[in-house]
Amino acid sequence: MLDFLKIALPLALLVTIPTKLAQAAETPSSDVRVVIDVSGSMKKNDPKNLRAPALRMLVGLMPDDANSGVWTFAKMVNMLVPWQKVDDDWRQKAIEKSSKIHSLGLYTNIELALEKATKTGIKNDPKQRQSLILLSDGFVDLQPGQKASEASRQRILNAIVPRLKAANLAVHTIALSDNADHELLKAISMETDGWYQQANTADDLQRIFLHMFEKATQPDTVPLADNQFKIDSSVNEMTVLAFRKAGSAETQLKAPDGRTLTELDQSDKLRWLHEDSFDLITIENPATGEWRIDAQLDPDNRVMVVTDMKLETSDLPNNVLKGEKFDFHATLTDHGKPITRNDFLELVDGSLKQNSELEEKQLSMTLDPQKSQFNAKLGEEFTAGRQDVIVTLKSATFERQRRQSINVIAAPYYVDSERLPGDSRSHRIQVQVEPTLIKQDSLSIKALLREENGSEWPYEMQKTDTNNWQLTLTELTKDADYELSLQLRGETPEGRPVFLQAEPITLKDELALEPAAELFDEELAPILEPITGEDAADVDIMPLDDDLMLSEDNEESGISISDNTKLLIGNAIILALLIAGVIWWRRQNAATAAVGDML
Repeated sequence: MLDFLKIALPLALLVTIPTKLAQAAETPSSDVRVVIDVSGSMKKNDPKNLRAPALRMLVGLMPDDANSGVWTFAKMVNMLVPWQKVDDDWRQKAIEKSSKIHSLGLYTNIELALEKATKTGIKNDPKQRQSLILLSDGFVDLQPGQKASEASRQRILNAIVPRLKAANLAVHTIALSDNADHELLKAISMETDGWYQQANTADDLQRIFLHMFEKATQPDTVPLADNQFKIDSSVNEMTVLAFRKAGSAETQLKAPDGRTLTELDQSDKLRWLHEDSFDLITIENPATGEWRIDAQLDPDNRVMVVTDMKLETSDLPNNVLKGEKFDFHATLTDHGKPITRNDFLELVDGSLKQNSELEEKQLSMTLDPQKSQFNAKLGEEFTAGRQDVIVTLKSATFERQRRQSINVIAAPYYVDSERLPGDSRSHRIQVQVEPTLIKQDSLSIKALLREENGSEWPYEMQKTDTNNWQLTLTELTKDADYELSLQLRGETPEGRPVFLQAEPITLKDELALEPAAELFDEELAPILEPITGEDAADVDIMPLDDDLMLSEDNEESGISISDNTKLLIGNAIILALLIAGVIWWRRQNAATAAVGDML
């Protein structure tokens, strides 16, 4: 697959027709499937087994109206937690089973994991938001060898991914290693309009799981400012997530009546999950008024609520092109029905924040009294990379907030230009696009050639292959510089119209230099750290996983010497023996000659 992130041209302008986003009349229920790699390489990439508390956090956040299940995989696949309707019993079972996550598996069968996790319950239903979270740290690696592994990888891309895409299931992928198959994980997420993210260390997993959860379920939240938040009478349940750094004080909650709640106050109406790096607190029928989290400030702290008064918003695609424009809507509902009383809505303030890694921008939202909704236009301020869109509606009596994260892609195409050899000056320009972002059969490309004197010539690039457009310019003036502008017009796979225009390419009368030859055509496969029998003894093995518990023959003792080092040592010994033999032979000859002289 073409790596569209390696773009030769910076974008000067990218304009799109505003897209009207679909907004369901009712909130779709969530179906969240979690698939976790337990192969042996995880011993190195997740030595503290932080996948377990990350899963417990995800489980604790899962809403009651969702369906969810958890699978682990290596050579084989285990259903760690059955896929079913989420309730308190399911959560408790999932929390207990999280201790079964290990790093003792052989091989990495991603294909089988995706097949097993999506075997039942998948359907293209607008009333259902389907997501799968896949965590892996390696490549597809099957026992039969490299050919079987490559074939499995191709089946994932050619058979499984199209099936999941047709079912409208978004696969969110997490790469927990520099050695992971990033190209495969990116392709899976991009094709299914999911989210791809690399975890630099296992310590990042909990926050990444939080962001994946928010994408998968779109929970209702209330704004949190300086760890303070407001709860109104329509809230039936609230869940507070507070992250903590190592060595920090224990988290406490300050209630509106001044009481201090701690982990020791757990009851039937207060659940408190305490981990080394976070606390997850769920309270039924919380008191109305101002609450405060007595803990460190953290941008990932959250207050999620179960309420009859919900904030419904347009769903943004997970992956968009830089410059796409969207008509964005927000509506308040009560018991699933839109609130249409204008005297109530006129007292509501709507705001929209657009956050990137570099800056935060505040956008205005206007009330449309005819449709009883708040509107905004998104897209003009998008920059490449992650963008967080946070919508807040509040009045004197209530506050609601919803956030979405999107991946903004700068340019989903690659342009190559070359000066052709020969006395008559000619240039060839070729364009390829990323098919997961632009429909190839919808694309047309226009070019405008501009000479230094201001003369201009328009062209239409010709499609020469499934994903290749070409233009050959002939009889250009020698030693003159030209500028070539390209305009790409087409549609995304979802049918959103796009119009892209790049900065002009400068065509110089210079032949391209031959690229330097690569020393190696293939990357060396990473060598996984072997699992010792001592490590295996501490792990509770699940009966279904027949690829666990490596043999004690795999144990290492002493210093490991590579084959190359052994070969060098052997050659040195042989050479030393040869030199010693020659010296001995010469001394013997010398001794014999001396005796003859004496005779």
